[in-house]
Amino acid sequence: MIGCTTLSRAFLGVAIVAAATPANPQRERLPAYAPELVTRDTLRSKSTRADAPTERFRGAIISGYWSYWGLPPVAGQFILSDSGLVFRSSDDGSRPEWQPSRVSLAYVVDDYGSGRHYIFRIATGVFETELPGPLLVLATSGLPSETATATSGKLAHALVNESDPVALWNKAREISLSSYADSLYALFGRPRAGIGLIGERGQRAGRLGEYIAARDSLALDPGRMIGETQLRHALAHELGHRWQARAKTLIATLWAGVPPIRDPKRYGYGDRSEHQAEAIAFAISFLQTTARRGQPEARSLTLLDHYELLVPGTRTMVRYLSLQPLYRKHPLRSLLTTGRSQ
Repeated sequence: MIGCTTLSRAFLGVAIVAAATPANPQRERLPAYAPELVTRDTLRSKSTRADAPTERFRGAIISGYWSYWGLPPVAGQFILSDSGLVFRSSDDGSRPEWQPSRVSLAYVVDDYGSGRHYIFRIATGVFETELPGPLLVLATSGLPSETATATSGKLAHALVNESDPVALWNKAREISLSSYADSLYALFGRPRAGIGLIGERGQRAGRLGEYIAARDSLALDPGRMIGETQLRHALAHELGHRWQARAKTLIATLWAGVPPIRDPKRYGYGDRSEHQAEAIAFAISFLQTTARRGQPEARSLTLLDHYELLVPGTRTMVRYLSLQPLYRKHPLRSLLTTGRSQ
């Protein structure tokens, strides 16, 4: 039994076919993308001194890539305001309604080939940047925090009411019959037993998604997901496990030389099977996100670098999947497979 979950965006689909190393049943496993508790304190200091870090850096903008709830990174900026840190996406300018709390430096990557990368933990995600600016100060200053009076916003709420069985079944059925799912079936095949809901045992284990190879069945838990992107990511991840079960030799060949995930708190750390399924889901997200024609190729390839930094093996899966018939018209296909633009 293999579990997991996470992100995706626009529809374009993706073709995959692979196999995975089954997890050790004796090993204690991290919950599969179980939502973390959202804290409600902000970075606003209780201090009113003019030299307090939040006062000194008010209005600061830090550009980078934000990966929340384990989903693939999104380019944008964190802005330090009176009420804390607020993220604005570069693509649509949208802001999440919730505001993250404490900042801590998770780790630094020096050997990535493009300079030093700082990865910060901020509430329910990680933020990666090459120019951390005041984030380094906030992460090391021991800044006190206070409880926010506002709610944590939409990202703290489930996709559907987990106590409503009809809503749960409808959401699972909706995603299983979607054009997005059809694109994944073209890559990984359709589970023989269809797509159902996570049972009590899977819920107790903290799983949001689960693929059972013996029955060729897939189950999801929409009631504990934060949005459509996580639901789609979960579906891609679980169907990635289906591919693993049917293409073990191929995936083992593709995976040769892929380094492990660096972040001990990212799902898939220390577990090759889950790592591979995450790389597959990240690859699908990338191919969908970059499916629109007219986007600068350099920007798309830079985004892929940031996917790869968080989940190594994403680039390998992107290149393989872009060879599949589903992606024959993808604007990056030639560049990804031959190194030349169309």
